Amino acid sequence: MKEQLKSEIEAIDLKIAELKKRRRELLSELGEGRLSWGAIIAGAFGALMTGLGIIALFAANWDELGRAARAAVAVAPTLICGMVALVASAKGWRTKFLWGPLGILWCISIIAGTSLVAQTYQVGGSVPGLILLVALISLPAVWVTQSAAATALWPVFAIVWGFAKESTDGQSIMLAVKSVAFMALSLPALVALVRSELPKAARNIANFATGLVYSFGLALLLSVTLPMSARDGFEFVCIYWACSAIVVAAGWMFKLSPWGMAGTIVASCAALWTPFLDGSAAYWAAIALAIGVIGVGVGRLRSAYANIGAMTFFWLILAKFFASDVSFTIKGLVLISCGLVLTALNVALVRFKKRRA
Repeated sequence: MKEQLKSEIEAIDLKIAELKKRRRELLSELGEGRLSWGAIIAGAFGALMTGLGIIALFAANWDELGRAARAAVAVAPTLICGMVALVASAKGWRTKFLWGPLGILWCISIIAGTSLVAQTYQVGGSVPGLILLVALISLPAVWVTQSAAATALWPVFAIVWGFAKESTDGQSIMLAVKSVAFMALSLPALVALVRSELPKAARNIANFATGLVYSFGLALLLSVTLPMSARDGFEFVCIYWACSAIVVAAGWMFKLSPWGMAGTIVASCAALWTPFLDGSAAYWAAIALAIGVIGVGVGRLRSAYANIGAMTFFWLILAKFFASDVSFTIKGLVLISCGLVLTALNVALVRFKKRRA
């Protein structure tokens, strides 16, 4: 009976190996097979440098061009990127080595071209209006290309727009609502990116970057646009915690584990300020947060969470401790004890993982 089960298991393993081989062959035919996330990142940086180089080249000869020539030169890169996207779509090219860098280059072209045309023809309007115009024009390029870098960075438009509007109109709840709605326009592009066929490592990096942007960026946006009585106090920290909690919850609901890590990092960084705030409510809330993160790390055997929570906890304790009049000898012993506890925690987690494996 055991021999029969072993033979069946070997047959299943062989079938799985054949299916994996066939999958690699099909991906290779689509142009995705041997494409690593390192190649995608290299292509993204190449597109960024190419776009900046084109802008520098035009800037060096800008004064020698007439108004019509300036407008044509400013719009040409955007049109070329659009034509490349149309040709690639018509031919069914799906490789991310093309679409990722194209998304970055296309967005840079739109930003530079729109700004140059507005400057050439002295188009009136405000800075927030120009930012909104550039963002709306570049959004379809982000959707079409499903570029990880472009998708992660597009919400920066909303953040810059919120800062610009706050400097002219002042803080208000309505401005905060408009800023959040502005940032939410990028969600369809984010969904397309999550569903795309990026390599696993590249997809995790892209999801982690977007998680950081949405948690930290949204909190930064709200802290600037919302009217608050104490912008450097407990209200400020609570905004970062709330935005991080939203990102962590969304990551749990939609199975985006990098979002959980990104939100935890932002929340823990916000907690680092609580020892220096007036009152004890924020400090004890930060202590509870650190203990909760440690609990998640230990319960799920995730050393990253356990380390983030432990380091946050140690910082909160040591920040208060070092402000006291205790001798440096005792402070040194406490530091050594914290280091030993952190090391022991990691060793214990590694051993538990090996036992479960």
